Amino acid sequence: MRHNRNLRIFMASMLGTLCVIGLLLGLAEVDTQCRRIGFGDSKTLIYQITGKNLNLTCINGQICYNVSV
Repeated sequence: MRHNRNLRIFMASMLGTLCVIGLLLGLAEVDTQCRRIGFGDSKTLIYQITGKNLNLTCINGQICYNVSV
């Protein structure tokens, strides 16, 4: 009985964490697209904080994928 309770707590906290991560990635994507469409630049919140844009299409400095593919 105790094992099932611990598993439920773990699964609920994992699901909650994944939902928060998905929300943050979604907000970052919306911020990027709104800045691109509305202002024609890429000065997102992440850029203002870190000085770099988040580029999810690049694995490392040399290997990048085309977004339209």
